[in-house]
Amino acid sequence: MSKQSNDANPTSVPADQEQWSEASKRSYSYTPGVPRHYVDQPYECWRCGAACVFTAQDQKHTYEVKKASINERRKFCAACWAESLQLRAALAEHESRWAAGKSSLQADADFLRGWLELLDRFKTFEPYRQDVARVNMLRGLLLKLE
Repeated sequence: MSKQSNDANPTSVPADQEQWSEASKRSYSYTPGVPRHYVDQPYECWRCGAACVFTAQDQKHTYEVKKASINERRKFCAACWAESLQLRAALAEHESRWAAGKSSLQADADFLRGWLELLDRFKTFEPYRQDVARVNMLRGLLLKLE
């Protein structure tokens, strides 16, 4: 995860490009035989504005162990990232419950309001990925129940 750093000298860690994902190996960044290093990358959390660092060691783990795209960059601090993961899990749970019991959940105002609130909170993490159709469906169902 990201962490704050006051180091004037960024950490450098050797990269093993052969451990990158196959997609990353097809990227412009892949240059076999040329030594590379990951270097601490400071950034600002996109959501809360906190000063963070994508450490060289975190980059090595992200690209070589987790096999993330070499072009992936951090945009959230650790706290915002954890909150976004919790929201995604809660949204997935609501979608699963809806798929299993749509007929009874259409009349459950607490469930519908809770789901709508989760979708509304998620907008602060990814405003460009709003589920407008689902929001409108939930609002419509809640209007019918009032």
